[in-house]
Amino acid sequence: MLNLSRTTTTWLGALVIATLCAALPLGNLRADEAAAAAGPATGPGAPAGGEAERPLQEVIVTATRREESLSKVPISVSALTQSDMDNRGVKDMQDIVRFVPGVSIDNGGTNAISIRGISSSAGAGTTGIYIDDTPIQMRSLGFNPDDTLPKTFDLERVEVLRGPQGTLFGSGSEGGTVRYILAQPSLTSSSSYVRSELSGTWYGEPSYEFGAAHGEPVVDGVFGWRASAWYRYDGGWVDRVDPTTGAKLARNVDRASTLVLRVAGLWQPVSGFTVTPSILYQNRDANDQGTYWPAYSDPGAGKFNTATPERIPNLDEYELPALKLQWDLGKSAFISNSSYYHRRETTGYQGTVYDLAYYQSLGWPTNPNNFSFSGCGPTSVATTMPCDWYPLIDANGIHLPAGFSGYSTPNVIHNSQDSYVQELRWQSTDPNERLHWTVGAFWSLTKEGSVEELIDTQIDSFFNYLYGVPATTNFSYLDPSGNTIVPYACNGNGVYTAIPNCDIYYNSNTTYDRQIALYGELNYALTDRLRLTLGERVSHTTFDIRNYADGLENFGPTPVNGVQIPGVGRSASTSSNPNTPKVSLAFQADRDNLYYLTYAKGYRVGGGNPELPSYCDTDLTTQGFPNGAPLTYSPDSTQNYEVGSKNAFGNTLRIATSVYYIKWSNIQQSVYVAGACGLQFTDNLGTAVAKGFDLQAELAAGPLSVDLAVGYTDARFTANSVPPAAGAPPLALNGDAISGQGAIDYAPGTNPPWNVSIGPEYRFQIAEHDAFVRLDYTYESRNPWLAAVQDPGSSQFIPGVYTLPATSFLSLRAGINIGEWQISPFIDNVLNSHTVTTYALGQTDPYNPAGSPSQQQNAYTFRPLTVGVTATWRAGGGGH
Repeated sequence: MLNLSRTTTTWLGALVIATLCAALPLGNLRADEAAAAAGPATGPGAPAGGEAERPLQEVIVTATRREESLSKVPISVSALTQSDMDNRGVKDMQDIVRFVPGVSIDNGGTNAISIRGISSSAGAGTTGIYIDDTPIQMRSLGFNPDDTLPKTFDLERVEVLRGPQGTLFGSGSEGGTVRYILAQPSLTSSSSYVRSELSGTWYGEPSYEFGAAHGEPVVDGVFGWRASAWYRYDGGWVDRVDPTTGAKLARNVDRASTLVLRVAGLWQPVSGFTVTPSILYQNRDANDQGTYWPAYSDPGAGKFNTATPERIPNLDEYELPALKLQWDLGKSAFISNSSYYHRRETTGYQGTVYDLAYYQSLGWPTNPNNFSFSGCGPTSVATTMPCDWYPLIDANGIHLPAGFSGYSTPNVIHNSQDSYVQELRWQSTDPNERLHWTVGAFWSLTKEGSVEELIDTQIDSFFNYLYGVPATTNFSYLDPSGNTIVPYACNGNGVYTAIPNCDIYYNSNTTYDRQIALYGELNYALTDRLRLTLGERVSHTTFDIRNYADGLENFGPTPVNGVQIPGVGRSASTSSNPNTPKVSLAFQADRDNLYYLTYAKGYRVGGGNPELPSYCDTDLTTQGFPNGAPLTYSPDSTQNYEVGSKNAFGNTLRIATSVYYIKWSNIQQSVYVAGACGLQFTDNLGTAVAKGFDLQAELAAGPLSVDLAVGYTDARFTANSVPPAAGAPPLALNGDAISGQGAIDYAPGTNPPWNVSIGPEYRFQIAEHDAFVRLDYTYESRNPWLAAVQDPGSSQFIPGVYTLPATSFLSLRAGINIGEWQISPFIDNVLNSHTVTTYALGQTDPYNPAGSPSQQQNAYTFRPLTVGVTATWRAGGGGH
């Protein structure tokens, strides 16, 4: 594959900078003499460039499930239209969070979104994620519970609602909700949208994309359609090297491609009644993880290398057929939304890294999983631990013995989601009535699956080398008749058939989430300026889990009532009846100034745990769980107290601010069982508070406009998180920062307290063509508070975990409109920052009396400096 050298991309960057400099007004260029009147900005058909002097534009949102101007909605919400996202180079949520206050996302592979610091490494999702009216967030079921990343092509807009949204959006919207609003067909107008891009990354492959969307009426006023297709190839920039020799084995292994297809229709058989069927398809194929090992890399020189022996592909595919029916009843409307979300994902973690750390600790006499190893293998001069080969892995890399240079134990995880959703909603539509109301019913059935496998074709020969004893001797078990059973078979060796060929670890989970809810919201004008909102949602939820674990590393099937039987798993279930009220008082002082007070509640449903192997019992008792890990855990909830305002100063400056205090109770936490167990489970063990503020400002001063977003979040535990047994060390201490999904890889997983984004844009004309130049700078601060994994007083403490540094990211973009085309050269990561954004650590060896070897690390960072050009074409009106 083509690799762009630093010299090549430097010349490309110089060309782009020269274009930007030439585009600056130098006397012969003039700004427009009159500003256009402000109007709604929605849909992919909205102008991308606009006039040289652009007034502030009003965005229409549906954050309250009805269309309203963003500046009139008493909710802290950000909205980015398709034009906004194109002007900023946004491709998905990883980019969106850079422009939205109080929001962060884990870029270590899970794509977990945190709003206002409400994030968790366990349980159901804390952020609601919707495509139109379908929730798609995933429960933390297996080890890699990755949410999908919908791509931002042919959208009306993306809305980010901050604060609990439990009344209208139900379970999972504890911290807030993200809504992807797709472009709709029209019965009256045609519109087209095309976007293409080509870019090059320092020491990486080129990236490119092409997408086209078109919609038009077939029978005016009766039937219309819209279809889109988009493909993107993201060139890789991480290379794979041999962990022993350092020789380069493969280039640009983290390359990925994405295909998105959509078709939608709009049929109005009679006046006031519409039928909107649609189907959305997305397929993302990532060749390997986008992570590098510091031990084999030199980021300052553009060398990002991974030494993971196995490739870890990520295949993520989903289909979303949906049907919307809407009846216009005059002063009210009845809406039915039906959908089916079908997703399949293949992912994984670094299985070899995990196993080498596990294997090297088994030889110590104090390791409770050591039943057969009393010395070293035949080639070791040392006869007891540490053997000559020790360590197999540490912070300096992998140290495989001679004859095993290609050894690996790849991990494969298959995740699945099947969600059936039906919602009925009846709401008022007359904006002049004193009372606005919404009532609805919601039903969903979600089946999720997670199958995790570790595969080893050489485990017996490897253990013979390490310890002089085959692994199958140590990891066998006794069946109810007293027979010794080896839970492993590989390529004709062995007779065990309960799990796939060559699996040394197998863990299968299937869950069923069922929800039924009734909800309503009343918005009443107490006076011409003062409105009161009352809302409530009452739900009934049930959860069922079926689990089967097996393999050598599980010491055979997980016991069910103390008995190990191949193929026989166990099940658990729980139910709850949560309610989520909302009260809001909004004062519209005048046309330009809105003030509001809000109380709102959010919740997420409970769940169940796979049963841990019997060898975890001792470690569980040590950590305060003498009766083992709980089979189920309960719902948790958030309560939000918020005051906010939205203020406009003429057509020049608009500011939206809010201050909040969120109490989070009965938190579903991931509990890491230290010692020989090394596994995790979920329990309700914490109370925390997230408090802070967010600010958004838009300035339009002639040809200059500036966007500003500032968020501050202090999200920490407010009491010690204590396990059931008295005297056991706490899991988290009062004052510890809340950790999200990043903590499952032994990183802090905390949210940055400060995030700041500023985007000045200057508009002008070149030869009577509208043009602009834009700079976007984002900053995320260092978290000053310890996470539980960093706190020596916590049972979750892991030596070697370090605090992530502050990060900043700078991008530069320009554009010129030529007819219906806009041509936009850009530079992303202008300063070529390679600050670590998150990381994963290998396991320690707690049984080494001299202390554990240093931990292996792999890190994540920004894509290096990227130079490119985007071309967009728009014709016709906006969406329906």
